[in-house]
Amino acid sequence: MVGYEALPREYRMKRSRMRAFLWAIALSMLGLFAVVLPPDDLSASVKAGILIAAAALMGWLFHATLRCSTVADLKAIHVRGMARRRRLAWEDIQDIRAEANPAAAMQSDAAGVLVHAYGRDGSKVLLPFLDDQHVNVERELGILLGAWEELRGADWAPSPAAAVAIGRRNARQQAVWAGLAAVMVGFIPLTVLALLPLFVDLPGWLESLLNPFTVLVLGSLLLFALTAITSYRKRLRNG
Repeated sequence: MVGYEALPREYRMKRSRMRAFLWAIALSMLGLFAVVLPPDDLSASVKAGILIAAAALMGWLFHATLRCSTVADLKAIHVRGMARRRRLAWEDIQDIRAEANPAAAMQSDAAGVLVHAYGRDGSKVLLPFLDDQHVNVERELGILLGAWEELRGADWAPSPAAAVAIGRRNARQQAVWAGLAAVMVGFIPLTVLALLPLFVDLPGWLESLLNPFTVLVLGSLLLFALTAITSYRKRLRNG
């Protein structure tokens, strides 16, 4: 495993991704123009305000995203996010992991693998642009792990409290994603159940129970809660 001699390392948005991001912003603005500009009940000043605010927001989003980066040197990993900077000294890091990105299942252009560092307090910090769309994750993760093992100090020891916090945080996040996935899978069966009274004669109490609000809204909430709680408890038991 390559160690600290491979440092410093810097990870930023690829130019190709930058151009795609800029085009996405431009198309969003064009779509907003198409919606706001045609004659309607809005005054010219309100339209101008909406467009200026949207342009300012898009400009800030593009600028802030370009400034995001991950830099690893001999002292620490420096993470610059859209609104916050973090400095993770090597001796404070509890782990560095490559993890599957649950959002990739719902977003075709999202990174499939992300890399996170875990702090002394168990906090989980995303390392921007250290993902499978920008780098060879296996190679770069190996370099960072090698550097961490050498630079964290001979007296470094894992924190039991941090390990517990990490396990619980990851269990909660996975439980939320499991609940959302269950709602997505269950949407069609719930819709069929909600429409059942239109095609089948049911007792009055059952027909009132199977109204669309009860089935779709409360049913989705119940499905989410049961799945999330079950997933959370299962992950805690399995460590």
